[in-house]
Amino acid sequence: MISRLLLTLALTCGTLACAIDVRDIPALPPGGSAPALPAPTLPAPTFPVPAPTAPVTPPTSTPRPTPSSLPVGPALGQAHRAVLAGPSTLTRGTQGVWTLQLTNTGQTAIHLEHGACDLKFEVLNAAGNIVRPALTNTICTMQLVITDVAPGQTGDVLSLRWDGKDASGQPLPAGSYTLRAVFWDRHVTIRPPEVPVTLR
Repeated sequence: MISRLLLTLALTCGTLACAIDVRDIPALPPGGSAPALPAPTLPAPTFPVPAPTAPVTPPTSTPRPTPSSLPVGPALGQAHRAVLAGPSTLTRGTQGVWTLQLTNTGQTAIHLEHGACDLKFEVLNAAGNIVRPALTNTICTMQLVITDVAPGQTGDVLSLRWDGKDASGQPLPAGSYTLRAVFWDRHVTIRPPEVPVTLR
């Protein structure tokens, strides 16, 4: 290739006044290929570059609360802790008893005046469906019950009974259930945590 270039120059320079010398031809690298030229550098863009945005995550759906057949009212305005004490296992055909125990965690006494049927309960199956709603047509005495709980003390308010049957009196199948109760005397509401019960 170089010899052809020199021959072309020689022929051309023979007919024209040639001012190109052999020393003016750049030397090729050993591989015979032309040297690589550096890539041109582009100026930085002058337009505003938007800042990266955070990925948008779809809103998470919150589980809907299970509807309840229990009464709703204003909560007891004094510091307290309530539990539903009773068996965690119940044999079908027998009756279990759960007692609402109220602990006064405040500085003043808790005084309740209520009826004997003011503790209502419902039973949910493992799927969260109410299989025994709170009964509203129960016959109750007009007896007035007074419950006083001093600061730092625990007192029994009322008890409930469940025999493993639904509202129509039919035995429920063996399995896991949840007992949910609320004390409501039409003035205050006391709602203890739910209690898991295994029916055998």
